[in-house]
Amino acid sequence: MRAIAANDRDGIRRGWVRGVSFAGALKWSFLSELTGRIVPPLVFVILARLLAPEDFGVVAAATMVIAFSQIFWEAGMGKAVVQYRGDHAAAADAAFWINGALAVAVAVVLIAVAGVLAENIFHDGRVRAVLQVMSLQVVLSAAVSVHTALLQKDMQFKLLFWVRLSTVAFPSLISVPLAWQGAGYWALIAGTLVGQAAQVIVLWRLSGWRPRWSCDRRVARDLAGFGAWVSISGLLAWFYIWADSLVVGMYLGSHELGLFRTGNQLAMMVFAIPFGPVMPVLFSYLARFGEDRQRLAQAMDKVVRVLVLFAIPLAFILYSVSLPLADALLDEVWRGIGPIIGIMALVHGFSWVIGMNGEAYRAMGKPHFETLVAAVTLPIYLAAYVIAIQYGLAAFLWTRLALAIAAMLLQMLMLRAILLPALLPLAGYFLKMAASTALVVAAVHHVGQQALTGALSRLLIGGAIEAMLVGTTLVLLERKGILKELTGLLGSRRS
Repeated sequence: MRAIAANDRDGIRRGWVRGVSFAGALKWSFLSELTGRIVPPLVFVILARLLAPEDFGVVAAATMVIAFSQIFWEAGMGKAVVQYRGDHAAAADAAFWINGALAVAVAVVLIAVAGVLAENIFHDGRVRAVLQVMSLQVVLSAAVSVHTALLQKDMQFKLLFWVRLSTVAFPSLISVPLAWQGAGYWALIAGTLVGQAAQVIVLWRLSGWRPRWSCDRRVARDLAGFGAWVSISGLLAWFYIWADSLVVGMYLGSHELGLFRTGNQLAMMVFAIPFGPVMPVLFSYLARFGEDRQRLAQAMDKVVRVLVLFAIPLAFILYSVSLPLADALLDEVWRGIGPIIGIMALVHGFSWVIGMNGEAYRAMGKPHFETLVAAVTLPIYLAAYVIAIQYGLAAFLWTRLALAIAAMLLQMLMLRAILLPALLPLAGYFLKMAASTALVVAAVHHVGQQALTGALSRLLIGGAIEAMLVGTTLVLLERKGILKELTGLLGSRRS
């Protein structure tokens, strides 16, 4: 763990460490994300056995408001700093002070309106106090936003790994004992805040960068111009991420919100382990040749194929084992969460196929491309949510899946229009992977239902057989295709 020299302000800019490869950065990003995403699911399961769905529902309500507020205090500054090609030190200073001022203002507003939101949106008075306390998270997050962006820009994912490793256990050390002692949803809140505070301390100690008491107005305007589009995209992304939970909470209450959000998070966590580490590395990687459309198109073609190769099989396997997974991990109070996990696994699988499109648009310096598509489709999403929820949670879940498939098709058409020379080869590849995976999973699932008894055996044995046979099938199909290209992509170095 070697901190960036404190007296070397240009070290941030020169931090494109000589010889750092995409594979090297991806390795450390993967380890960092793996550390931060393996422990939370385990803790999550423990907490789910100690707490009730209502506890998770109350915290989910406050969390979605905090996530919404990030759009306004972060203002796209992190992405703007990574993409900025001028004076990097001045850009970092401007971004830090912009974020800090906005974060304080947003926190004050959240404290003031917490009661109104709790009573009129979520219809649960408990949300008020939770939201007021969690407003502290806004200020803590702003304190390290630029530090994190600078390290990502420099591909310093090894350092970020150590940051994540040293802070990932803090929330569980607080939340689990408090939940055991009957603290309820306050156990979740205390763990979140302590973990965020620990990350602030570690990042400020390990990073030598410190903001100067200055803010270049010209640089600030440049950052704001780029950040504005990123913020609009972030606003739309919030609706895509949280609008389903918002509708469930408003119409069905805290219990169903806790079930839906927890099932969704369990599915999301599974996909976050392999794919989460790729996003920060990919943006930094693509930003290097964002103006070279040919190289960018070649890279994105490979990226989409890799996402199809891993996301679609994972989605089908998780859907197949969702019921025994719920029965094995959770108790009777969580009855009904199995179908939520399964359907949302399919949603995330199809969504990840186009999950990196936005990174390509931002690398091109054209973040508004993603924004335009999101703006057009968002009203359709919201209308479909409100209509479907009237028929119950099951209808809502299947509608959510139909929308994810439609969004995937639309995003691929846009990627074809903007960047890719041809779409039919990718479409054919997707259909081949989806059909072969679905057939294998369906066959194993049908046999397993008759041969295996007990939730744990169906989860472990059935899931392992499915994964092994699906993996073998994909290797046979792609041993001379994208798997070979993936090796080349991971081994590529910055020119």
